Amino acid sequence: MFSSAMHLQEEWAMVKDYTLNSTKSYHIGGLKSLGWELTICNALQQEGTPLRKLLTCNESFGRLLYGCLCTFLPLWNVTHVLEVGGGYGYLMKDFLEKDSSLKACMLDISPFLLNKQRETLKGFSVEYREGDFLEVLPSDLSAFDLVIMNENLGDFPSLINIRTEVFDSKNANNDPVLKWVQGIFEKYGLERPEGKVFNLNMGAIEALEKLCCAKVPYIYIGEHSCEASVSGEMSWLFQIKSTGNPERITLAGHDEYTIKFSYLQKIASFHGYESIRGPFADFIPLTLTDEARFALMYGGHYSDEAEVMSQFVEDLYKYEYLILKEKEEPI
Repeated sequence: MFSSAMHLQEEWAMVKDYTLNSTKSYHIGGLKSLGWELTICNALQQEGTPLRKLLTCNESFGRLLYGCLCTFLPLWNVTHVLEVGGGYGYLMKDFLEKDSSLKACMLDISPFLLNKQRETLKGFSVEYREGDFLEVLPSDLSAFDLVIMNENLGDFPSLINIRTEVFDSKNANNDPVLKWVQGIFEKYGLERPEGKVFNLNMGAIEALEKLCCAKVPYIYIGEHSCEASVSGEMSWLFQIKSTGNPERITLAGHDEYTIKFSYLQKIASFHGYESIRGPFADFIPLTLTDEARFALMYGGHYSDEAEVMSQFVEDLYKYEYLILKEKEEPI
């Protein structure tokens, strides 16, 4: 009896050994600048920079994204758009300049960033909401035609170091979090991770489920991927090593995790959405100068500008987008 109980305790300890990474307190009370997090959107905002000169089309991120979405979505049917975690508001400003008829709403957990968005979007008719997206009811999202989540899904809560034994242990059912993990894999038929431990983008999955349950017609997600790859001409200049497991990105005051897009794609399909997925490089095409090629070949180690250039080009392949639209029902 005693040895059996000891065995159960050891088994329980094995499946329980995980942590939850959350950036909520940092973004509510600790965030005072995005300077530590130079997003691709922010990097392309200013004209005349070395990065803008690399682009085939010398435009800001928001304008390039708007053009991309026009290719796949009937944006002429979109009137109400929500951006979750809008940074400094640059993306939405581009969208509103492209289509002044849009009715925009900015939802952000950070009071600091909401104030920055008010400054950037001054003169436009925009609604601002402060709050945690994961606490928003699906019914509050049903009025929106398009929801944008750009370069922020990695901030959402992630489960770290879950043991793969969770899939075999009945004891996981005693832990609501691990029971949720089992349920997610079973419900959506997600491919089980290899190895002894894995990370899971819990908050990203919950956010996508919320959007799908609200039946938002069109959804755009863009973030650093743990499944990124590079092919074609670029593969001669640099390689990307992706583990397929969400990886930690250490930043000032908090950690973020890369996103497993294949899981999100499968979840969206389950809920009746078609998807278009690819690297940011798809809609941010480059005309590489000899200087840029040299920087990529040598990792940008010979100058600060070359390092920024090299990192930017690599990020265009490390970041993926996912465009979702509800499947049309057959007539």
